[in-house]
Amino acid sequence: MDPAIAGAISLKVGHPEPFEDEELGNIMTLGVPHARGISGLERCSSLQVLVLVGYGAGELPDLGRFPDLSSLKVSDSDLRDIGSVHEASALLSLNLERSLVSDVSPALECAGLRWIDVTGNPLSDVSYREVLPELRARGVDVRASQEREWSLTRALHEAGLPFAYYLHGDRHRLSRPGLTRTGSPEGGHIGIPPDELEHLLATSPEDIEPLFDDPNRTPGHL
Repeated sequence: MDPAIAGAISLKVGHPEPFEDEELGNIMTLGVPHARGISGLERCSSLQVLVLVGYGAGELPDLGRFPDLSSLKVSDSDLRDIGSVHEASALLSLNLERSLVSDVSPALECAGLRWIDVTGNPLSDVSYREVLPELRARGVDVRASQEREWSLTRALHEAGLPFAYYLHGDRHRLSRPGLTRTGSPEGGHIGIPPDELEHLLATSPEDIEPLFDDPNRTPGHL
């Protein structure tokens, strides 16, 4: 069992491993920080709500193992491929904030989907300009970056910086999704105005990542 999965389950059931199949089968909601895989999670077959924060894998787990799953959040993550999302036949809500997803078209196969958030992802032109409008036309409540923030996220990735640029309230923030560059990707997001970021991308993109260690910047958790 992945250590992060085991830790989250331990908090849920009140004791460390080993876990009984019956108590795992009774878990309906689970939040897991910093899992690098989902080994062992399949034993929680009654899950309805799953939250993976700082998920370190590039693909979604086999969601067909969770027939009752209605809400899935995978945020601040290394997630790139959501091809298996249609296997979650009961899925109503999908949150992929600040991850590395470029192709969101598999969401079109989720017949019951009612809400999706893809803010801070480097979506392809097709996903941003065609797939998201189609989801909206189907009645899905779509949350996504505005044009400028999306374009800057794409530009960061093209510069070899797999970061997320997004608007939180009235402040623009920059984050490093996944577990490759930081052990706590949900925290340490820094404020940077779009004009400044555009200038750095055009003149010295190598100076962007060191900003996370700049004591004059105020990092914070969401």
